[in-house]
Amino acid sequence: MAVRLGKARIAEGEVPFPDGITLIMRTATSLDVEEAEAEAGELIAGLVAGQSALSDFGLDGVTNPVGDDMESALGFSTFLTLALVFERIVSGWDEVLREDGEPAPLDRLYIGLFLLDTAYRGHFRSKAYARLYAEVQEGNA
Repeated sequence: MAVRLGKARIAEGEVPFPDGITLIMRTATSLDVEEAEAEAGELIAGLVAGQSALSDFGLDGVTNPVGDDMESALGFSTFLTLALVFERIVSGWDEVLREDGEPAPLDRLYIGLFLLDTAYRGHFRSKAYARLYAEVQEGNA
């Protein structure tokens, strides 16, 4: 059995998306996902306690999506985790514009709005988690 010590070096690269969009990103590590899941859990807990909202992610008006509905809670947690992974592994993007046609800043609001589009969300998930999917297939996860 081999053990790799130290942090894995994962190179960033340009990843093409539909509609001419390009993200400058690297693939996610298990640490990225674990940290994002922990932060998403904290955000959901704050939401349930009425101490926060999800407007940072473009989900205005969502104050307590969870209630007693576990499926809803898991859906929001999954979305937030993906947005937080995005925040960790994407360093830039091209051709993502605000409503006024100006370049969108790479912040939580526009990350959330970007991921609300199912095509972009699915494409991002497949690219971001590619390394982790490969590890699972190889039996190393």
